[in-house]
Amino acid sequence: MDTLELMRTFVAVADGMSFTAAGRRMGRSKALVSKHVGELEDRLGVRLMNRTTRSVQVTEIGRAYYDRARALIAEFDSLEDSVKSEAGHPRGRLKITAPQTLGELELMEMLKAFRLRYPKLDLDVFLADRIVDLIGEGYEVALRVTTLMDSTLIARKLCDVRLVLCATPSYLEIAGKPQQPQDLVRHTCIVDTNIRWRESWRFGDAETGDVVRIEAGLSVNSATAVHRSVRDGMGVGFIPEFAVARDLKAGRLVSLFDEQNPHKLGVYLVYPHRLHLSAKVRAFIDFTADWYTPQPPWLRD
Repeated sequence: MDTLELMRTFVAVADGMSFTAAGRRMGRSKALVSKHVGELEDRLGVRLMNRTTRSVQVTEIGRAYYDRARALIAEFDSLEDSVKSEAGHPRGRLKITAPQTLGELELMEMLKAFRLRYPKLDLDVFLADRIVDLIGEGYEVALRVTTLMDSTLIARKLCDVRLVLCATPSYLEIAGKPQQPQDLVRHTCIVDTNIRWRESWRFGDAETGDVVRIEAGLSVNSATAVHRSVRDGMGVGFIPEFAVARDLKAGRLVSLFDEQNPHKLGVYLVYPHRLHLSAKVRAFIDFTADWYTPQPPWLRD
């Protein structure tokens, strides 16, 4: 087997620290994967991995080889994609990651349109509310909703998204509509624990505005769950505008303290720094930028 394929096998094992997982990912038996890693070690004349019956550990020289091998494989794949792609018709598999709520409530509509534009491209989408290591976990591009960016990656800002404080009309009829932010201490507040400020809700100017210390009636690490709970009339909560825009227009939800609400995040397109972007990544970057700028879809008529 050629060296590049042996390198791919080693990287797959190192990614998951498992011969079994690598075999499943590559469609090969565990024994064959182990054989290929051994063949690579024989060619190099070094031990890349220490194996026991229960675990796999990458050696110090194996870690150095892994970092270089990943970069070489990525560059080779990028070059091959750019050559294989027909003009205007990128092909292959594109690995994307995005936050759970953005993916479930907003991104799928864009991906449907993207696939219609580029039917020869297959999309592998991983949704998670954690910061995914693009290089370490093998993803080519990410969408992130955040305030801070990793300087080791290329980040292109697409738009802003407000966090809107919402409740249902029926909840406000029963509990009473708060007239000022401090009134929220008497309400059932639903908190998304992914938000850094969580139970200290700020309103108005950053220096002179009000900080309301609320007690969460419900805390959950999902904006989707907060949205569902507020929609069900359980209380008030901050929700990304892309999730509630239709509800606000239809009157199913009411926004509170809009003029005093300073909370917003940026939506970014993030990808590793490479000399040559593959045709599929470039197509996704251009399409996504057109989709979200100059105005994101949830603000359009």
